[in-house]
Amino acid sequence: MRSSSTPTARRRATTIAIALAASMIPAGLSMVIGVAKTAPYFSLADVARYLNPRLETGGHAMFEGPLDDSSSLIFYLNRKFFFVNQNPRKEAPRGAPATNIFLNEQAVLDKWGQPDAVYLIVEQSRADYWKGRVVSRFHVYHQVTTSGTYVVLSNQL
Repeated sequence: MRSSSTPTARRRATTIAIALAASMIPAGLSMVIGVAKTAPYFSLADVARYLNPRLETGGHAMFEGPLDDSSSLIFYLNRKFFFVNQNPRKEAPRGAPATNIFLNEQAVLDKWGQPDAVYLIVEQSRADYWKGRVVSRFHVYHQVTTSGTYVVLSNQL
């Protein structure tokens, strides 16, 4: 009577386990690559990494978009930023914020004309609109970086 734990059976089981593990490598690598390619569409962390050193000496960061889309910016950006064209009653945290974090377009344009750096984060579909608003008044408009569907506009290079 042969036992199922003979050296041949153990080698066969080991070979099968190795083959199964090796067959999972391409799928795992594909998932890692897929996450890396789609990450900018779900996070503004790259934008925050770009802005952090530029805002150390001052300036203003502004975000035009839903509060949900800015959650990673809240986490990664090392300073407070303004929300543009948002309904403060709908988007405000509980209670009144210590400072007014909500700006309308006129307030953005007022800050754009000041000597401090201004970085406006908008959806790509809104970049042409803002270019028209800014260029008609200041002739200073730079698209400095992108991340996913968002672009960062600035009055500085």
